[in-house]
Amino acid sequence: MNKPVLAPYKRHAIMCCGKSCGENLPLLNYLKKRVAEAGLIMGDPDAVRVNRAGCLGVCCEGPIMVVHPEGVWYCHLDEAGIDRIVNEHFRGGKVVESLAFHQAE
Repeated sequence: MNKPVLAPYKRHAIMCCGKSCGENLPLLNYLKKRVAEAGLIMGDPDAVRVNRAGCLGVCCEGPIMVVHPEGVWYCHLDEAGIDRIVNEHFRGGKVVESLAFHQAE
């Protein structure tokens, strides 16, 4: 049996698009657009894979995004917050502390 092969990426961003978070498809699409504009696509050493998820269980803090492998949970996201995360975290390697409410140890 052949195993699937995934293109390498440095981070995996998972955004809640559940009903309680306002079905964030426009914000998810904005994130995908900004990641592409920043050149964080497959082949770049800082590539980011973006996926949507159902409820992540902290609806009162939404919109929510989790970034792995760091295990950073970002909350109350909007386009300005996405811009900061793309520039400072994905490209610069520094967690945007003012938007993060949890990080795995």
